[in-house]
Amino acid sequence: MSRLAGLLVVAALGCSAAPFPVRLLPSVSPPQPVGVRVGLQPFIASPPQGGAVYRYSVSVNGGPFRIIRDYSQDPAFVWSPELYEHDATVRVSVRINGTKEIMTGDLPYRITSRLGRPTPQVTPTAHPLMALFSAPACPEGSKFQVAFRRDGDEAISRTPAQPCKPSLTNNVYLAGMRPEADYRIRSELVAGKDVRTSAWLPFRTGILDGDFPPVTVAVPRAPGSTASEPVIMHSAASASSGKRPFATDLDGNIIWYLPSADFLTRVLPGNRILVLADGMNSVNMIRRHQILREYDLAGGVIRETNIGRVAEQLERFGIRSDCRTGGKECVSGFHHEAIRLPNGHVLAIAGLERIMPAGTQGSKEPVDVLGDLVIDLDGELQVTAIWNAFDHLDIKRASLYNATCKVGPGSGGCPPIFLADKANGWTHSNSLNYIPATGDFLISMPEQDWVLKVDWRNGTGSGKVLWRLGKDGDFTAKADDPSPWFSYQHDAGFDPVGSNLLSILDDGHQRFAKNPKAVTRGQIWKLDEESRTATLVHNADLGVYAIAVGSAQRLRNGGTTFEAGFINPGSPYARAVETDAAGKIVYALQVNGMIVYRSFRLGDIYSAPLK
Repeated sequence: MSRLAGLLVVAALGCSAAPFPVRLLPSVSPPQPVGVRVGLQPFIASPPQGGAVYRYSVSVNGGPFRIIRDYSQDPAFVWSPELYEHDATVRVSVRINGTKEIMTGDLPYRITSRLGRPTPQVTPTAHPLMALFSAPACPEGSKFQVAFRRDGDEAISRTPAQPCKPSLTNNVYLAGMRPEADYRIRSELVAGKDVRTSAWLPFRTGILDGDFPPVTVAVPRAPGSTASEPVIMHSAASASSGKRPFATDLDGNIIWYLPSADFLTRVLPGNRILVLADGMNSVNMIRRHQILREYDLAGGVIRETNIGRVAEQLERFGIRSDCRTGGKECVSGFHHEAIRLPNGHVLAIAGLERIMPAGTQGSKEPVDVLGDLVIDLDGELQVTAIWNAFDHLDIKRASLYNATCKVGPGSGGCPPIFLADKANGWTHSNSLNYIPATGDFLISMPEQDWVLKVDWRNGTGSGKVLWRLGKDGDFTAKADDPSPWFSYQHDAGFDPVGSNLLSILDDGHQRFAKNPKAVTRGQIWKLDEESRTATLVHNADLGVYAIAVGSAQRLRNGGTTFEAGFINPGSPYARAVETDAAGKIVYALQVNGMIVYRSFRLGDIYSAPLK
């Protein structure tokens, strides 16, 4: 990025009747080999006065342009080209705020092979725990994968097999390696039962970058318990804490981390992750969780949008976001959750403030109420449909915990608020779970102690709440426990997908209020939606009390892992607790000095959880 430092950075633009020429300047000139990162900066020869926003799109080999960052106040962008040889055109679109005039500038860019001869090659990357492996083209119909192992280990790790490209080199990022260690790496070509391997190539990983919390085994694996999903991905509860998402093996050794301190919501198939990131947008000056972004494992941006751009598109759904004092409605920021759907869309939760009349939720004067939107974004993160809590919930049922959100960078886990000094934290939704068979979704609302099923039907449904699971909801609990229902729950979802088994982390606020010795529980409920009965089939005592956050996930070995993510507020730590089918704790990994919002058990660093 050194070249960018010398460029004239024009971030303040304005309206003008005359066209303004835009050029797109790269940090390194083309051509460049596979795996390069290219810093991009728009240059405007005669900039008009005022404000502007910038969109980046890319076309590969003459194909259609795909948005990789939607309109943002940030003019600069770091582009991560596809990992194969191609001719790309990168386009910046500059939109003037006042007139909505748009001018574009294109940059042709060629990506070339890394191989000077027909043999594999290993290239270090900017990430000390990752390498780029490049191999020659291979026959059509075959599959290509990369094997790697640490010196002295017998176990071999492999990247997911991918179809060979007969006219292009094969390139893949290697991840899941320990720091400051020597590895051997080779390519493997798979054709039916025939596997052809290249010679082993040496590679040494680098020193860990940054400050990582201590990770220890709090409960060693119980005798007779079989380990499965040997990788744990840890998500820091807040990007503003400076803590980054990272992955460990079951012994607590760090084997991957995200270079930026972003809030990891979900691990996706295809070596991708979804995050909420801090950054400016065109709605307000608050940075917290304003950006929704999809990364590859190396930290390259695949696609990105921001709450300001989303708020613009919500106007056609009747939501007029005006995040100023005196405004009546404000889309304040993403928070807690974003998931990817099988069709490539993303469902994300965003905060929605409304000034409601006196008498609402017991107020004696007009009151700011913070509810939630669920927003459906297509493959280019454009809004296609929404679900609005204000349209489908009873506004008279206030937060069970009298939650109050305050102005600032986020208080009590709330998204930022703007319309008043404080707002009623009405719903505080914290997880989504998609149901492929019907296209509906579940949404967890801890301030209501409910999990709701919504008639969504992939955006064509009524939005009606089909049922409410929890105390005073629509189901009758069948359980031996005298206090079976969860409270202030997290990460509710059908697990495995397509079953009637719902896993959930019960933080247990209601039980703890009555009994200070109460602990957080990991639960699995068997639902009969027709008879509206819920049978508690797994009710594990996790041995600790977490005041908030957490996750739940079934494992391939028949056990379940639960994240008790916020233990001991004075000196916070977190535990990923594995229980067997009988609810007995068989293993626990502890992260000290950090709140872990969720953890994910993975078969390897390239896999996604089953849930």
